[in-house]
Amino acid sequence: MYSSFAVANAFIGRSLAGKLHGLNSMKLQKLMYFTQAWHLKVKGTPVIDDTFTRGDHGPVLPSIHHQVKAYDTRNITQTIRILDGDDDREVWRVPCIQPDDQSTCDLIDAIIGRYGNLSGLALSDLTHAPNSAWSQGRADGQAILNDTIRSDPTI
Repeated sequence: MYSSFAVANAFIGRSLAGKLHGLNSMKLQKLMYFTQAWHLKVKGTPVIDDTFTRGDHGPVLPSIHHQVKAYDTRNITQTIRILDGDDDREVWRVPCIQPDDQSTCDLIDAIIGRYGNLSGLALSDLTHAPNSAWSQGRADGQAILNDTIRSDPTI
């Protein structure tokens, strides 16, 4: 299982390498949601160690929202860095998926292959389908439990 930042950086890295186009904040959120859903459905476990919530435009990871919200509808141009260290030193690092984790890398690439050509708005529409995990509650920041995502019939 990975941090939301590591999975986000996998998509951002592919975008920066020209393998994913139009990666803005909304598109990133939805690609990450589908990544979590696919992993839950196929492997039975989450790949992201964070909780999606119900936002107005579909599932959202608040931790990622705060990192990329400044991009709004513009393409994300930098990976996410986090501050590590202690009182004596600070170290900035870029969380990433382990390069030898072929299964997770393949999952990211499969998500891009299936959903990468869609816009953030089109992906948002998919998450709003009747009976989707997102539609089973109010868009007021409620958590979307992994069991709810796993049983989503629209994915």
